[in-house]
Amino acid sequence: MNLVRELVLAKELFGTIESFDGQCSEEEAKSKKLSKNLKAMSLEKAQLESDKRALQFMLDSAVAKEADLKDRYEIELKAMKERLKQVRDQKRAAEVFQKRAEDDQKLAEKRTLVVETAVATANNNLEAVAAEKDKMLDAFVDTPEYQDLAQRLMTIGGEQLVKRIMETHPEWDISFLRQASIEVPSFEVVPSDEHDGVKDQTTPLVVEEGPQCANL
Repeated sequence: MNLVRELVLAKELFGTIESFDGQCSEEEAKSKKLSKNLKAMSLEKAQLESDKRALQFMLDSAVAKEADLKDRYEIELKAMKERLKQVRDQKRAAEVFQKRAEDDQKLAEKRTLVVETAVATANNNLEAVAAEKDKMLDAFVDTPEYQDLAQRLMTIGGEQLVKRIMETHPEWDISFLRQASIEVPSFEVVPSDEHDGVKDQTTPLVVEEGPQCANL
C-alpha cells in the first residue's frame, strides 16, 4: 500500500515537475520575447533621441534664423521709415516751393498789370499832351501875335535870323513860318570844324515839330 501510494505521489510530483517545466519554458519564451521587444524599444528610443536632437537642432536653427530675420526686418523697416520721412519732407518742400512760385507768379502778374496800366496812362497822357499842344498851336496860329511875330522875323532878320535860330536851337519848331505862307529858305547847318557858314538848298525848309513857338 505504501509503495503504491508513493508511486502515485511520485507520478503526481513528476506531472507537477513537467507542468512547472512547461511553465518555465513558456515564461522563458515570454522573457525572450520581452527581451527582444525591449531591445527593439531601446533601438526605437535611441532613434527617437536622435530625432529629438535633430529636431532640437532644427528648432535652434529656426530660432536663430528668425532672430536674424527679425534684426534684418527691423533694420529695413527703420530704413523705410527714414526714406518715408525724407519723401514727406521733400513733398512739403516741393509744396512750399510751388506755393512760393505761385505767389511770385501772382506778384509778377500784379506788377505787369501795374506796369501796363502805367504805360497805358502814360500813353494817354502823351496823347492828351500832344492833342493839347496841337490845340494850343492851332489857337496861336489864329492870333495877331503869331502873324506879327512871323512878319517881324522876316523883316528884321530874314535869312540870317532863321540861320541863327537853327544853329542855337535846332530843337525848336519854326514850321509856323510855313503855316503863315512866308517864303523861308532852307538851310543845312554844317559843323564849324568841317565848314563855316550854311549851304543853300533848293527844297523848302521842313522841320519836325518841337517846342511851341512861344518859346522864341
